[in-house]
Amino acid sequence: MNAPIGLESAVRPAVVRIGAPGGGYDRLSGRGPAFWGSGFFVAPGWVLTCAHVVDKGGAGVWRGERAIGIMIGNPDKAEVLTGELAFGLPAPEDPEAPRPSSPWRLPDLALVRVPEATDPDCLWLSDRSVFGPAEVGLYGWIPGAVKDEPLYFPGLGTATGGSAGGGSDSPVILSGSQLVEGCSGGPVVDVRRGAVIAVSKAKGRGPGPAIATPVTGLRRLCDAGPAGSAVLHEVLSAHDRHHLRRYHGFGASWPRLHARLGAASGEPAHGFTAERRAQLYALFAELEPPSGAGQVLGLAAEARDLVLQSSYTLRDQDPRSWREGAGLLYDPRDGRTPEDGPARDLALEAVVLYAAMIHAALARPGRPGASGRPGAPGVPGAPGTSACADTLTHLRAWIETTAVTLANDVIRARVPDILDGRGPAPADRAATRADVRVEIDLDLYGAGGHTWRVLLQRGTGDEQTLSPVAQSREEVPRERLEEEIREALSIALDQCDVDEHVAAVEFMLPRPLFDLPVDRWRARPYDPVDPFNPHTLPLGQRRLVVVRDRMRKDQGPTPEWRARAAGVAEGPLHAVPLRREVPEHGHDAPSPEGGQAAYGRLLAAPAGAVPVYCSRTGGGPGQRAMAAALTAGHAVALWRHTDGGHADCTDFHERADAMLSEARAAEHLPERIRTLRNGNADEEATDPGTAWARHIVLLYDPPHRPPRDGPLREPPLIHRPSA
Repeated sequence: MNAPIGLESAVRPAVVRIGAPGGGYDRLSGRGPAFWGSGFFVAPGWVLTCAHVVDKGGAGVWRGERAIGIMIGNPDKAEVLTGELAFGLPAPEDPEAPRPSSPWRLPDLALVRVPEATDPDCLWLSDRSVFGPAEVGLYGWIPGAVKDEPLYFPGLGTATGGSAGGGSDSPVILSGSQLVEGCSGGPVVDVRRGAVIAVSKAKGRGPGPAIATPVTGLRRLCDAGPAGSAVLHEVLSAHDRHHLRRYHGFGASWPRLHARLGAASGEPAHGFTAERRAQLYALFAELEPPSGAGQVLGLAAEARDLVLQSSYTLRDQDPRSWREGAGLLYDPRDGRTPEDGPARDLALEAVVLYAAMIHAALARPGRPGASGRPGAPGVPGAPGTSACADTLTHLRAWIETTAVTLANDVIRARVPDILDGRGPAPADRAATRADVRVEIDLDLYGAGGHTWRVLLQRGTGDEQTLSPVAQSREEVPRERLEEEIREALSIALDQCDVDEHVAAVEFMLPRPLFDLPVDRWRARPYDPVDPFNPHTLPLGQRRLVVVRDRMRKDQGPTPEWRARAAGVAEGPLHAVPLRREVPEHGHDAPSPEGGQAAYGRLLAAPAGAVPVYCSRTGGGPGQRAMAAALTAGHAVALWRHTDGGHADCTDFHERADAMLSEARAAEHLPERIRTLRNGNADEEATDPGTAWARHIVLLYDPPHRPPRDGPLREPPLIHRPSA
C-alpha cells in the first residue's frame, strides 16, 4: 500500500514536536526530557495532541501556564512557539501528585492554544462518526540517532474499530507500521479520504497492535460543560474557515487534495464535492452550534427519510456539530453493505435538505438574528444578530444555488418550502421526540450484580418504539450502577434533548432496587465550579423521573393493571395507605396487616386510589406491601427511599393525599414531583412546605406493549478500555 501522491507532503508541515518551552526546547535532542511527543495543527492557533504528552510538562501545564513548547518544521530551521493547555481529556484528579505507571485513560486528548500561530498548515479533521477498516498514514516525530537531529516518521497501516456505538472512547486499533516512541499525539490519516480519523496514543506491547483515539473523542469536551462546548465550537469553526480560505487562496489546500482523491476513486463531479463541502462547512462555522446530538440526528434523519424510499438506519451516534450531521448523510460508509447507505448521487440531495432544515430551525421567528431572507433585518440589540442574519442569508444562497443542480425534481421542489418554514413544523415532529428508558435486571443468582441497558423510547402504548443505545457487558454491583450507566445515559439524553424538549427518564427497576435514589443520579459528573450546569444537575431536578416495575415487563399486562391505569388516568386521585396501620400507629404497630389482607384491601380500593408509604419499599414490610399493590394492578404509587426511623408518617400521608387531590390525574404527577424535589434540593435550606417529600419516589407504570417495530436489535456493549 502506498499513500496517494501529495498526501504525505500535505501532512508533514502540520505535524509538530511538543516539549519544554524556551531555551530547553531550543536544544531538543529528541532523546532528552525536553522532547515530549508529537502533535498537529487542526486550526490556526490550535494544536491537537495527547493528554499524556503535555502532562510531561508537570502541574504548570494543567494550571494553564504558557508551559508548552511547539516546534514547527525541520530541526535545523524550526520555528519555536509557546502554547497553553486549553483542555485535557481526562485531566488528572491532582495535577501536583505523582502519576501512576498505568496508561492514561481514554480519550487521552489535549487541545493546546498557540496564539502566535496565525496561519499554519492545518490538517483536515474527519466529519465521520464511525470509522470502519481503513488504510491509514501514521505520522509523528521520533528521537534521532544523532544528537539534535530528531526524525520525522511516516508510516502506513490499517485502522479498525473506533465505533461510536461503544462510546466516543472506543479506541482505534492500528496494525502495519509499528509506532515508535515519540509518535504519541501524531495524526492517523485515512489515506483514501484525506482526513484525520484518530490521534496516535500508544504503541503495542511487543508485536501487538498500537492504539489511537478517534477524533470523535473530542466530543467529550461537551461533557465539561459550556466552557468545553465553547472550545470545541471555536476549534471546529476555525478549522473550517481556514480550509475554505486556503481553498480560495494559494499554496497547500486540503479541499483541492480531496478533489483529486475523489476523482481517483470515481466520485461524481456533480455530487457533494470537496468544494461544496468546504463552502458549506465554513458557513456552518458561523452559525450557533446545535443544542445537542438530538438536534443534529433529528434533522439528519428527516433529510435522509425525504431522500430515500427505503431508509437506511443512522446508527446511534453522538454528533455535536453541524458538519458531523452532514457526514452522516454523504459518507456513512462504516463497514456496512453498500445498500445500507445512500447512493452517491443522492448524497447531495440529502445534504441540501439537511442544510435547509438547519436554516429553517435557526431562522424561526423569535430567535436572535432569525431572518435568513435577503435584506431582512434581524432582532435589534441581540448579541451577534447582524452576523447571524448575514450568515443565514449566505447559507440560504448556497442552498438555493446548489438546489438548482439537483436532478430529482421532487426533492428540488421541497427546498423552498423548507427554507420558508412550510416544511414539517416542530410540533409536527412530536412523534419523533424521544425520552430515555433505563432497564436494570434482577440479580438472579444472588451474586450482587445487575445487567442493564439504555434505550430511546418514542410514543406510548401501541405506538411505542424502542431503540437501544448501550447495554452492560457484565454484571455490575448495585453501588456502581450510576457510574457504569452514566456515559450511556449522557449519550441518550443528548440525542433526546431537541429544541424545547427536555427528555424524561424512566427507570425500569427490579423490586429490590425500588429505593435506588435514581432521581439524584447525574448524567455527567458534578462540577463545583459550575453547580447549575444543566448537564450535571441531578436528574430529578431538571427532568421528569419515574420508576417502573421490571417484573411486569416479563409478566405482561393484566386486566387489573389496565383498569387501575385507566382509573388514575381519568382521576380524581386520592391516597390509600400501602400499609394500613402506618399512618396512625407508625412502623412499630403491634398488629401489622398481613400480606393477603393488604392485597384484598388494595384490590378493592377505588379506581383513583394511589398507594402511599412514608418509607422504603425495596425490602422488608414495605416490599411485601408493594408486591400486593402491584398484583392488585396499581399503576401509580408514592413512597420515600428513606429508613423507617422517622415520626412524620401521618403528616406524609396527609400531605401526599392533598397533593394527589390537587393533581387530579396521573399525567400531572411527574411535574409535581419534580417541583417537590427542587424544593428539597438545598440540604441546609429546605422549603418547609416541601420538606415532607424529601427522598420521594414516584411509580408511574401504565401498561406497556412490545415495540411495534419488532424485536430489538443487539445494542452496543459498553466497555472501558484500560488504555
